[in-house]
Amino acid sequence: MDGERNTIIVVDDDGEMANFLAEILSAAGYRALAVTSGSEALNLVRREHPDLVISDLRMVGMNGHQLQAELKRLAPNLPVIIITAFGSIQTAVESMKMGAFDYITKPFSNDELLLVVARALEDRSLRQEIRRLRGELAHSYGLENIIAVSRKMTEVLEVVGQIGDSTASVLLSGESGTGKELIARALHFRSRRQQAPFVPVNCAAIPDNLLESELFGHVKGAFTDARQAKPGLFQTARGGTLFLDEIGEMPLLLQAKLLRVIEDKRVRPVGSIEETPVDVRIVSATNADLEEAIKAGKFRADLYYRLATVTLVLPPLRERPEDILPLVKHFLARASAEAGRAVPEIGPDAIGCLTHYSWPGNIRELQNVISRAVILCRNDRITRNDLPAKLAGRETPWVTVDDAVNRRLTMDQLEREYARAILAAVGGNKSEAAAVLGIDRKTLYRKLGEPETN
Repeated sequence: MDGERNTIIVVDDDGEMANFLAEILSAAGYRALAVTSGSEALNLVRREHPDLVISDLRMVGMNGHQLQAELKRLAPNLPVIIITAFGSIQTAVESMKMGAFDYITKPFSNDELLLVVARALEDRSLRQEIRRLRGELAHSYGLENIIAVSRKMTEVLEVVGQIGDSTASVLLSGESGTGKELIARALHFRSRRQQAPFVPVNCAAIPDNLLESELFGHVKGAFTDARQAKPGLFQTARGGTLFLDEIGEMPLLLQAKLLRVIEDKRVRPVGSIEETPVDVRIVSATNADLEEAIKAGKFRADLYYRLATVTLVLPPLRERPEDILPLVKHFLARASAEAGRAVPEIGPDAIGCLTHYSWPGNIRELQNVISRAVILCRNDRITRNDLPAKLAGRETPWVTVDDAVNRRLTMDQLEREYARAILAAVGGNKSEAAAVLGIDRKTLYRKLGEPETN
């Protein structure tokens, strides 16, 4: 049984009782060690690293509460069960306040003892798993795992490293798909709040009439469908980070209520007259220009300054082309692992398409393109034919000069798209396309981002 892996120390200054309890636990499959004093228990904890301590409350010398206090310093995550023949509400409350897992009084049945022990060990196991998962999350969202070699992005990460452990509110600004939530999580896991929840909420995805209830909670009967009380996301994120994505989409009336919560650090659920203290760090994000929204009367200036203690602008992928290939390699490895296949190579023709595309959907679009290519790739190499037509030049990309201006194309990108348009117009004949463009074939290959062929 699972109990075979668990070591339990029993502490009672009555040696016969200590041994009796140890025998009950041993018969149930646990490894039970009996001692008759608090000092012996502490020495044994140092040597054995047990999973649970069961201690009598009233003992000669160090009593159960004193032992609890010492164990809290020595092994903060070690659960303790207090046993006493002098049970009372007062001592029970005191034990629980000091961090005891549970409190039982003599006389008790063997089944009662084993039930409390099983619950304590299950709780310890769950807490260990939570700590392990949080550790993995902290590693996954660590700055060292964010792909960035470009100067623009490394400057952003340098600031994240500086303010991660701050309590300052942070506003992340950038186009859709630039990784704002990834940076928000990095901020959370760089802070002292990393053991508390990270709670994301998309303000644009929740109907206006429900957003207030989602954020602040509601009491039973607050509105027609409020059949029971529900805590809001501010309470869910207690001690941690609340990530307000698409903050620019929040209605003006709710902006005023959010401002009050931030200023007062108290939240009032919908339908309630009572306020509850909240302790959260707010990280918000937008792909809109909030300063323009303020001028248009669509966003409150006072809320903006509360949210934007620190503002980080995430550059679009087209402004950080140095990051494209490292990101491609990262997404290739991830997509291949998910597909259960070896990581394919990526051919030079595909690389040319990927590095010369403007990526209006940014990193999210790049990830989707690579995932698609891994699925469609029929051999061990991804070619341009495995990429969407808009990347591979199988459809005419040219529209108008105005379109090029709106897309903020560089001269290289503009020349490449025009070259592709001419190539498509002449049916793919590269010699004819080069003649129309007034360049040689070598220059044409360079402008198309393709390797020269004989």
